[in-house]
Amino acid sequence: MKIVIIFIVIILFSSAVSNSQNAIQIAKRLSNPLGYLSIPFQNNIDFNIEPNNGFKWTMNLMPIIPFAINKKWNSLNRIVVPVISQTDIYKNTTQTGISDILINAFLSPRGDGMVWGLGPAINIPSGFPEELTTKKWGLGPNFIAMNSFGRLILGALVFHLWSAAGSDTRPEYSFTYFQPVSLYNFNGGWGIGLSAEMSNEWKKKVSTGAVIFQGSKLINISGQLINFVLGPKYYFGNFKKPEIGIRASVNFLFP
Repeated sequence: MKIVIIFIVIILFSSAVSNSQNAIQIAKRLSNPLGYLSIPFQNNIDFNIEPNNGFKWTMNLMPIIPFAINKKWNSLNRIVVPVISQTDIYKNTTQTGISDILINAFLSPRGDGMVWGLGPAINIPSGFPEELTTKKWGLGPNFIAMNSFGRLILGALVFHLWSAAGSDTRPEYSFTYFQPVSLYNFNGGWGIGLSAEMSNEWKKKVSTGAVIFQGSKLINISGQLINFVLGPKYYFGNFKKPEIGIRASVNFLFP
């Protein structure tokens, strides 16, 4: 709860981008999650996780690195490093460490209009302790698309991972992730969003997901653009889902 209060205070008392129309244009440009250099720190706090009323805090460090290949194509890259602390996910035990690293890489055509990209997704079994890692490499395709309609932005990310080399003691997996996103920008750098995160593990026949309502505030601190995001998460699915969660993100932007 302290974390939530701190983010609310920062959002309410930090100086906003001075020109509201300029803030809208910046927010629209930054709504493409892979079109600019950024360093998001995405915190997810989940409560009363089945079946042991567990608790889990996940901080996803997600540097996003785009660069131009030539006049027609961009390379868009996202690296997800999950830092996790959890209690009673496995009964009467606590784990703190880093989970497997995910890389989403896209080849995207340059130009105006809809942004889209296609490329590989890679799971690197780098996590520790062993409760936080699959111990298997994963590889598969991923696709992203996003377009703006005035102040409204709609988009989606989808990828699939098949397990490859790794430990023989761990089960193979076939994992699909789908994330539709909608964002609406207001004056003064404010915004609201509705998104979902849905996943399916086909071999285990396990489906989980969350609906996320969030408010955002884009501010300028001594020339550094920072986007703050805060909102509740409501879960659904048939495997170890939390009762409720909170997302609180700080995104450092370098457009």
